[in-house]
Amino acid sequence: MSASRKPTPPPDMGGLTDDWKRLKELRDRETEKDRDQDQGANHDATASGAPDATSNREQEPAVRPRSRPGRSRGGRRPPPAAADAVPTTVRFDEEEAREVSRFVLELQDDAGRRTLDKAEVIREVLRLAREHEPTRKALLRRLR
Repeated sequence: MSASRKPTPPPDMGGLTDDWKRLKELRDRETEKDRDQDQGANHDATASGAPDATSNREQEPAVRPRSRPGRSRGGRRPPPAAADAVPTTVRFDEEEAREVSRFVLELQDDAGRRTLDKAEVIREVLRLAREHEPTRKALLRRLR
């Protein structure tokens, strides 16, 4: 017995048209706002020294609020938004995973933070190894 099969139609991607274009426009707007804020901090004071409240209301809301320097991340930039993030997987065996979780919880307590995730810890450790030469040398010794 033979049965003829029709090929399955391609998926409907109609809802995704112009997504890349919209994402690029959002990113461009965000960089323009950042640039304007940097320039405006020096030149946008009114005669009374207070910022103009009407211009702040007319601006579009930011895609992602920026954390203030010196706050929870010690002045570091916030983690990337989901649209900008590049996922990286770090695999541990069971015991090592438990140790990492305990270490992150200890860091959270010591830092007085309400939340602290492993990704943030790993980002900061890598940043520390890049910026602090003795740490970088110690890491190289371990990797040899």
